[in-house]
Amino acid sequence: MALVSRCCTRVCGFRRKRVGFTDRDEGEAVLSRLNVMSLNMQYYSSYPEDRAAAREKLQEVTGADGDDAVDVIAVQEGIRSVDVLSELGYEKVVCAGELGVAQTVREMVYSDETALNTCPPELRDELLCNQIYLRTGSDWLVEGRGAERVSSMTNLHGGEGRSQGPLAMRSMAWVKLRRTGRQGRAVFVMCTHLTGGRFEDQYYMQQLAKERREQPIKCASFFSHRRPNPQKDDIGMLIGDFNALPEYAADGPMHAYFKAGIANSKGVELDAKQKGVNTVQDLEEHFKNYMTSPFKALKDLDWTFAYGPEVGATSRFGHLIDHIALSTPVEVLKAEVQHLTNQLFSSAKPDTDLVLTDHNAIRVTFAV
Repeated sequence: MALVSRCCTRVCGFRRKRVGFTDRDEGEAVLSRLNVMSLNMQYYSSYPEDRAAAREKLQEVTGADGDDAVDVIAVQEGIRSVDVLSELGYEKVVCAGELGVAQTVREMVYSDETALNTCPPELRDELLCNQIYLRTGSDWLVEGRGAERVSSMTNLHGGEGRSQGPLAMRSMAWVKLRRTGRQGRAVFVMCTHLTGGRFEDQYYMQQLAKERREQPIKCASFFSHRRPNPQKDDIGMLIGDFNALPEYAADGPMHAYFKAGIANSKGVELDAKQKGVNTVQDLEEHFKNYMTSPFKALKDLDWTFAYGPEVGATSRFGHLIDHIALSTPVEVLKAEVQHLTNQLFSSAKPDTDLVLTDHNAIRVTFAV
């Protein structure tokens, strides 16, 4: 079990401070626990046919039948018409697709046949959504909910075998939560999935670094300027798939990905030539900026992150790409990966004998 240090430390290059205690002297206020999970369902492309086994696995990782169960599940790449969490005792409280801020699986993967062939045929034209679930019987109550579009209307230019057309829509779904019977701090849980990944990375020279920077800024702007009935001690939690690690190391996994999948791309070479970028070194510098821009944007806004690489990988390629950003430092009692996939490039024993998705989930307990 990977525990996050509760002392003042550096994580992902950002400052995280201890701001509360679970053991209180008599007379002091006791902080509430909030258990959250980030869960990317990969539009059910890897979901097993054995639904009973899948249910048992989800019940295990959420602790749905225990005293320390997850309160809130932020789902990325869910399907509007599919709900596998209600039978575990979770209620879907917001769905971007139900609020008209979503596109179909086909649109989101740019009609890529390889990707579509992994998706169940009946789901390929269903809406791909960010969703938030709350455990029935949780001590946290919903006081508001909604969803916003965070991507621009940018058009992607094709060439060299790439699709051409509008950038796929990205959204942020949110809920406002408050502990039952308390007048204290409200928590705004925001769920998003930023532009990026193997389809859109091929277009990164087309101003997508700016796009990736502006999307978390729009999420943070909702919390700072548009959240309902704001109080100064409210907490914002931006949860989701950032499609990147926070730091770009010269010998790290993003560099390896650049060499293997980006540097020799004919489409990238075409865009680079049009931009006057002529060397591989300059090309990689642009890629580095593209990948890390969301983290720099949030750092500039003084948001912090709940955990770092100590928790392990969340993608099957060995990267930590699922994150929780905080508007103000909050004490992290525990942060750990829940294995729902196996690593592609590892000779070690598989992490799980039942794969549900191409992501591992992240489960975090906060003292709020």
